[in-house]
Amino acid sequence: MRIGIDGGCWGNRRGYGRFLREILAALARRNSTHEYVLFLDSFAYESFSLEGPFRPVRVELSSPVTEAASSEGRRSVADLLRMMRAVQRERLDLVFFSSVYSYFPVVPRRPVLVCIHDTIPERDPKLHFATWRQAAFWWAKVRLAVTQARLVLTVSEYSKRCLAEVLKIPVSRIRVVYEAASPVFRKLAPAPPKEPWLLYVGGFNPHKNLDTLVRAFARLAPGRPDLKLLLVGNYSSDAFKGTAGALRQQAARLELAERVVFTGYVPDEELCRLYNRAAVVVLPSLDEGFGLPALEAMACGTAIVATAGHAVEEVARGAGIFVDGTSEAALAAAIEELLSDPERTRRLGERGLERAAAFSWDRAAEKLLAVFEETVRY
Repeated sequence: MRIGIDGGCWGNRRGYGRFLREILAALARRNSTHEYVLFLDSFAYESFSLEGPFRPVRVELSSPVTEAASSEGRRSVADLLRMMRAVQRERLDLVFFSSVYSYFPVVPRRPVLVCIHDTIPERDPKLHFATWRQAAFWWAKVRLAVTQARLVLTVSEYSKRCLAEVLKIPVSRIRVVYEAASPVFRKLAPAPPKEPWLLYVGGFNPHKNLDTLVRAFARLAPGRPDLKLLLVGNYSSDAFKGTAGALRQQAARLELAERVVFTGYVPDEELCRLYNRAAVVVLPSLDEGFGLPALEAMACGTAIVATAGHAVEEVARGAGIFVDGTSEAALAAAIEELLSDPERTRRLGERGLERAAAFSWDRAAEKLLAVFEETVRY
């Protein structure tokens, strides 16, 4: 088959971009006769370096997709038409969107597969969009994508249930392909000493629930004067509504400004060292479609504390403690439980290593290839 792939998320540093980059690298390792035509804006085209069965097509756009498709941006009609025409010029058997985030209509109609990672924006638009107009554009894009797609891909059984419940997609049209930790995330040898750090990795959006984490840290801080909270992630150019400024103010009010550390973006090799050295990785998000930082922490042998009831609990089963994320007291108690019991924390870390080994990008690519073939036949 000749498979067209939307490369709009290639330059995204969050989970959408990670998913696309890792799944393409895994597809390149497969012994497949398929040809992949990758559509990239000029900004992403310059950074595309994968070898293998990919033919990158450069599409000149007025702004990067990662900016224009954000909650505060709006892709111009001209740019959408340029992407549509680029796809139209190719003789393709299938068009794959690795995220609905960068979706654009495909005409004339061809088999389309769209990945929707979660339904977080639809569940509570006020947490993600500054205006009703932004929410309306997002909803219209998602509905059009779902209508045009023959099958819909997602990344966990939890997300599959959410797609059926929130977007009313028949379960018979939804397929699951699990993500995995990049090979760069591993338990280092010799193992570095654990530091008095609580580590959070991810975005700075309202649903990440970081204000509750800071309050939980404030409960622990008086009894643990050496403890620090490291918040890792790119908070300066987030695609959705950010909370970093409010969190800084909160930390200052609690007199924790020197102990709540905003690192900004951290390259993978350094992030691996942070995972290995952290005492506990804390992921208080109220909702996740997969929860890749949890799997990265597990691959590094570090125990986690996370909110119960969504995909992180599905992914990290047996590797941490899961609590009511809306309760700062419950969050603080779980963290203290692990800090006070190094042996239990070590055992959870070992279980995490075993669990993380069950996920692999090569298996994800094999499953995705099967979904490609099914989509064409569907």
